[in-house]
Amino acid sequence: MKNPVKKTFRQIRYDEKKDQLIESAARIFFKKSYEKATMEDISNELLLTKGSLYSYIKSKEDLLFQCHMKAIRMGIRDLIEITNSDLPAEVKLREAIIRHVELITKEFVVGTLRQQEFLLPKHMREKVIKERDKFERMFLKILREAIKTGPFNKDNAKMIAYAILGALNWIPRWYSATGKFSPTQIGEIMADYLIGKIKS
Repeated sequence: MKNPVKKTFRQIRYDEKKDQLIESAARIFFKKSYEKATMEDISNELLLTKGSLYSYIKSKEDLLFQCHMKAIRMGIRDLIEITNSDLPAEVKLREAIIRHVELITKEFVVGTLRQQEFLLPKHMREKVIKERDKFERMFLKILREAIKTGPFNKDNAKMIAYAILGALNWIPRWYSATGKFSPTQIGEIMADYLIGKIKS
């Protein structure tokens, strides 16, 4: 196995700046909508010239694409960590639900998910869908493990997974950071409700 290539300080700073750019863009997309936001809005937010901005991304479409990919890959990393843990199967499912809620209520993710991927060109949209399908397969694997080992309804696991994710992915539509419950509390409430619904 090859040793991972160490990044230079310059590469690290570049990646950090690009992450800031993606998160700032998502917040602007949320405030103004993707269609109304301009590259000038985004460059002004980060105190960058438009020329500097284009050293990190190719276009506004590319920026929305990067926002979606970053959000989904963060979710995938969470599921990998949960899958590789020694937690009991039902606890893994509960943790997957809570962690997903914590992710999709982050400001930049809310800003991203409210801008649907159908706004992207076909080749970018297909990559987002492929990555999202990977996330869904991993979530389904966690659910099936819980169903196999616990007192759950053992029929239609795939439909149950879609129902759970559908309920969770609607949260950014109504979530407010000034609301009564924290993201973790919302995740716990959703986990209690959804897991309770699929128990036999």
